[in-house]
Amino acid sequence: MLKEILQSPKRIALLLTGALGLFLVYFFQHYLDFYHLIQFKAPEDLAYSSNYIDVDPWVFSVNKVFRYILNDLFAMALIGALFPEKRYLRFALMVLMVGLFILVPLYIVLFLSQPEGLSSLIGHLHRLVMNPVLMMLLIPAFFYQKRLLEEHRHNT
Repeated sequence: MLKEILQSPKRIALLLTGALGLFLVYFFQHYLDFYHLIQFKAPEDLAYSSNYIDVDPWVFSVNKVFRYILNDLFAMALIGALFPEKRYLRFALMVLMVGLFILVPLYIVLFLSQPEGLSSLIGHLHRLVMNPVLMMLLIPAFFYQKRLLEEHRHNT
């Protein structure tokens, strides 16, 4: 597989883009203030945590949605580099959509409402949603599925 990736400039570019993008999003996570950038203002330092701090709900929500999308798009670039078949990217896109329309809103509502005794849950949900954990879990699952398909073809 590595040999196939190294022979394709497109796959190398996707791999580097995905890895570098994920690194940069993580490294600059406190400065990814998309809300103010959209308004052509200087970004502010974002010090969100699971301990409730007074945040503007709209600014918080916009920034979290954009960060989620960025992380998952970069993870999808990695998936595209590792698995050039379109079906893998389609499935990854469905996972992105489920997260975007179910997990991210759930996380935002929980964070903003700060239910008593659930700060630990909010912290874990934050890691699941804001870090591309679901997308990264797809990679070993796709490797396993691909291996099973190859074994099945070999046996028939």
